[in-house]
Amino acid sequence: MFVLTNKKTTFTSLLGEAMRSRGVDFTIYDDEMPDTARVATSSVYVSELQSDFKCDSKSEFINFLKKNKFKRAVVATFGSQELQVERFLNGAITLVRIPSLDNDLLTQFYVHVFSELVLQDTPNFPCSSDASAQLISLIKKIARTSATVLVNGPTGTGKELISNLIHYFSDRRDKALVAVNCAAIPEQMLESILFGHEKGAFTGAVQPNEGLVRAADGGTILLDEISEMPLSLQSKLLRVIQEKKVLPIGTSVEKEVDVRILATTNRNMFEAVKAGNFREDLFYRLNVFPINSSSLKDRRDDVVPIVAHILIKTFKEQERLIKITEESLLCLKEYEWPGNVRELGNLIQRAMILCDNNQIEKRDLIFDAEVHFGHLNTAERLAAKLNSSKKDEVVS
Repeated sequence: MFVLTNKKTTFTSLLGEAMRSRGVDFTIYDDEMPDTARVATSSVYVSELQSDFKCDSKSEFINFLKKNKFKRAVVATFGSQELQVERFLNGAITLVRIPSLDNDLLTQFYVHVFSELVLQDTPNFPCSSDASAQLISLIKKIARTSATVLVNGPTGTGKELISNLIHYFSDRRDKALVAVNCAAIPEQMLESILFGHEKGAFTGAVQPNEGLVRAADGGTILLDEISEMPLSLQSKLLRVIQEKKVLPIGTSVEKEVDVRILATTNRNMFEAVKAGNFREDLFYRLNVFPINSSSLKDRRDDVVPIVAHILIKTFKEQERLIKITEESLLCLKEYEWPGNVRELGNLIQRAMILCDNNQIEKRDLIFDAEVHFGHLNTAERLAAKLNSSKKDEVVS
């Protein structure tokens, strides 16, 4: 994606930093329009308007977009009472009304809300920390190669997202990205699902099946939780990596395949090899370029952009714009996040259900960890919150 903006202001400078940390190309210019060739390659025009977006200025703006071949535009106006998002021309133009930028934390939140609306469905890594920005830079370098990658990290830290970005930034992006969870499929089915089978190869095989490895030919296959793959299948995967060939069940004829292998795990693979649960030769074939995903507590600056990502995803799906207070954001940044991004996502989902007037307050944040809110567990906290809300409704 190529994004252009027309003013060098504090907001667009922050927006540029946010975009670049996510790996998005972003260009700021002043009053003069860039040359036609550059504009023709752009997809999003970002603008700040000092006045309201009225009908007369809207028609002029639409003509400008058409003339310069922009596909979409995202417009910011400042000084509103609260955050608002409006869409025009079936979503081709998005108007974001932003409150005054007098709070650093909320300003960061508004920047990332705006970023989400600019990026729309473009794959990206919602982040603001230096560690994550460095990770994105590394991902883009790896993506330009055909190296096999092993992504290791705790549960809920974005290993699958990292894998998706490697595919997205690669020259295979126009081909399939096929993902399979090695822990979720029974051993007797996994071989057929991965490597395929011929008709009549076993009871119930009434039709041939090419398998997911061949389905990803020319693209990428993601083997999630690779440490759970049965030893009996690891030798067949090793041959796919070494020889670029796959042997379907029920035939002695190997099929050539061009596929990039990405794998994820939350286990210590050295210990798995030592214990005899994982082939050493396969581990080293997978571990060509290892990447570690970090716990959320080690990159707390990513909390705000992740919250913005979740809330704007809800807006896109339900047309319900949820706001959040500064106090809530501070509370989220201070938490330890033992469940990482998955726990944060669950918490925001709860808060959206519990909140009033489409705004998340600190009282709406129900954390899992007992250390944060005393002896009550999550279910008890939720029940208490809902009962309290019902009483308030009766009183009013």
